[in-house]
Amino acid sequence: MINIIIKRSIILILLIIVLVSCDTDNNSTLVKVTFFNYTPYDVDIFYNFNPQSSDLTSANSYIGTADQVSRKLDVLVPVSSDLLLGDTFYLRYRILLQDSYEVINTGLYVHAERTMHNIQIVIKNGQSYIEIIEEPPVNELRFVNGIIKVQNVTTGQLWVENHGVILPQKGRDSALLTLGQIGFFELTLPFLAESWLMNFLQSRDSHGNRTSFPAFEMERGKIYSFKIDDTGISGPEVTNINYLAL
Repeated sequence: MINIIIKRSIILILLIIVLVSCDTDNNSTLVKVTFFNYTPYDVDIFYNFNPQSSDLTSANSYIGTADQVSRKLDVLVPVSSDLLLGDTFYLRYRILLQDSYEVINTGLYVHAERTMHNIQIVIKNGQSYIEIIEEPPVNELRFVNGIIKVQNVTTGQLWVENHGVILPQKGRDSALLTLGQIGFFELTLPFLAESWLMNFLQSRDSHGNRTSFPAFEMERGKIYSFKIDDTGISGPEVTNINYLAL
């Protein structure tokens, strides 16, 4: 009786090892997915995670960009672990900030998405996939985050903080705004909100002195401009992101 139990236990263990091995082999198999970009934008593509930030270096799910030059991006991804839901590829369209040329010669871009138009695929072993990224109607683009534009006309240098955290400048390695500089900063908006009250923004100078920005309601698709001088912070002046610059 004991021998029978031992034999059955060994058989069960062997079956488990085989099943785990098969599953591991299946998940380690890479499948080619090709994206063709038929839009007037560079399109950043993210795999199975929709990031809030447009900083590609901090987005672990970023797998590549289908740009306007090659019009094509090839990626290798694992076989879907969920054969019912599959995997999701999130598309982020790079939208040009027209007035950013006064700050960065090459211009600055912000991310927009087309709601409910991500690409979902059940990726199977032995297959290859071709996906077409079509041009989205302009009125269906939704900007991911908010943008502020800040000019430093004080007699020193400063940083911009949100909730006590220094904000990085878009397009520059340094967060520091030197005398006379204009900088663009990205503010995260909750995914389900079309606007959000911003009331924790501050500037901080090299002596540690902080000045609060006027509280304002930030909406997607708009730029909020501020000017900081030695007497305080004025603004915001509100302008739409110019679609003619796309």
